[in-house]
Amino acid sequence: MRRRLLAGTTAFVALTGTLLVLPVSAEPTPEAVPVETSVEEVAMGSLSDPAPEAQVQEGTTDPVAGVPDAVPTLSVSATDVAQFSLVGVTWAYDPAVTDTVVQVRVRDLAGTWGAWTEVGAEAAEQEAGMDTGTPVRGGTAPLWTGPATAVEAELVTRSGAQPADVQLDLVDPGESAADDSLGTPDITETADAATAMPPVFSRTQWGADERIMGWRPQYASTIKAATLHHTAGSNSYTAGDVPAILRSTYTYHAQSLGWGDIGYNVLVDKFGRLWEGRAGGLASTVIGAHAGGFNTGTFGVSMMGNYDAVDTPQPMVDAVAAIIAWKFSLFNVAPNGTTTLTSGGTDKYPAGTAVRLPTIFGHRDTKSTACPGRYGYARLPEIRGKVAAGLSSAAPLIQRRYDSDAGVRSVLGAVTTPPTSTPDGVGAYAHYANGSMYATAATGAQVVRGPVRDRWAAAGWERSGLGYPVGDTHCGLARGGCYQHFQGGSIYWTQATGARIVSGPLRDRWAAAGWEGSGLGYPVTDVQPLGGGGVFAHFEGGSVYWSAATGARIVYGVVRDRWAAAGWETGALGYPTTDVQSLPSGGLYAHFQRGSIYWTAGTGARVVLTPLRDRWA
Repeated sequence: MRRRLLAGTTAFVALTGTLLVLPVSAEPTPEAVPVETSVEEVAMGSLSDPAPEAQVQEGTTDPVAGVPDAVPTLSVSATDVAQFSLVGVTWAYDPAVTDTVVQVRVRDLAGTWGAWTEVGAEAAEQEAGMDTGTPVRGGTAPLWTGPATAVEAELVTRSGAQPADVQLDLVDPGESAADDSLGTPDITETADAATAMPPVFSRTQWGADERIMGWRPQYASTIKAATLHHTAGSNSYTAGDVPAILRSTYTYHAQSLGWGDIGYNVLVDKFGRLWEGRAGGLASTVIGAHAGGFNTGTFGVSMMGNYDAVDTPQPMVDAVAAIIAWKFSLFNVAPNGTTTLTSGGTDKYPAGTAVRLPTIFGHRDTKSTACPGRYGYARLPEIRGKVAAGLSSAAPLIQRRYDSDAGVRSVLGAVTTPPTSTPDGVGAYAHYANGSMYATAATGAQVVRGPVRDRWAAAGWERSGLGYPVGDTHCGLARGGCYQHFQGGSIYWTQATGARIVSGPLRDRWAAAGWEGSGLGYPVTDVQPLGGGGVFAHFEGGSVYWSAATGARIVYGVVRDRWAAAGWETGALGYPTTDVQSLPSGGLYAHFQRGSIYWTAGTGARVVLTPLRDRWA
């Protein structure tokens, strides 16, 4: 058995002492300083060569699922050890050792032995090839036990693999008077983000001793996704325990496992507080050690506790969503989208495999692990929705307009659905007694109501080809008509014609002709597709037809009627290549791809096909 004492903090203790004797009228708040932690390593050896203090026994004390009762088990009982609060078991790194199970029980300060607790292999993993300053080892997840004075541990593998150089690591997190009175988080904003950053307690506040960090931060080119984890540790911790848990986890990750630093970018406790994890900057693309093979370009957020055993507290879920929303706003990541990541090699995806993943995914999506627990994983849809809402800068636009515009309040009436993010994460909407408002940062907050709103809803709201409204619903047109313009077109309504969608080059041609004030009047159909990629719409006073070859052309009256009788665009004439035009004699004509139609009062409407038309011309 040997004990390794990590770096001290004498200078900081002296500074704290100086502050405490200052003449103040109230007890000063303790200053957060780097805290010295220590690790006691208890050698266990291996099944084939157990260490002197270890032994090989037949089976585990408590049954382990998937392990035969009489399987050889490496065990140790360490009763002559210094006080500790976190336990982990490590072994010489071997990619073949993936199914290790350790059972642990500890004796508390009152001398009472606790129940056996099963601890699986650490699901988080340092990326291969990273220079961490210490040899990387395999190991279990760290288990927070609270203050204890003795431990017993038993190790088995379901596959029969035999890890070598096994050791029990007992971490003492040290003590800090600041743990119970941290005040407000140090980190409140570190970048010019579109979404507000939630407050985060800094590494300094939880007492990180930077002298034990053995790696130089490395960075990805961008952030493409966020990975949700749980630490798989205790759920019974108090608020005052959290800084000590973080220091212990930091020491175990950095020193015992050889990662050089804590693995996660951010940790979230069950009280909804956020804690800075891996060094290198929260606003940066620093690479963590949280999802081996998928660390590069991902933001690792870990929920403190075992969420395969209990449900995730709502404050924790809300905090997870808030920090991811802020991070995604820096790198323009869509919370409900997908991205392609290239595996660095996991037991699920070989190295070099391109994997399509949600932009917010659980660790189990890339590795054979329960992480982030069944209850944690089940909250992913909710988290994505909350991130989308957090990213939307449109919701405040709706509220501000409603609050500041008495005319809008009068038209819309009472709120029935408060401002809410749209499913695409781009905009927001609110419903009222007499209509809705939809908004994006680009389009502003616009009122949608009446039959125009009903038609837009039937088309699919903002998910339709119309997109978001760019103006309010306006009424008061000729014959009581209403209209509204959208990103991808317009809707026009009258009592006689109903609500109709016009878009693209047909809308442009109708606008050039004078909208509803032209001879075409109001649309009586939506824009409709035709064979060969063409489109058309009928109006009260005619039609507009478009093809890529001919452009948008207006046909009406007797010329349109004759063309219809000839089979429209599928007939011998094809699409019109001109609008209907007037002749000096009072007649009308229009040219088509394969002929023309001419009309006079004396002759009626006549079709002249090429090549006769060419000869006549």
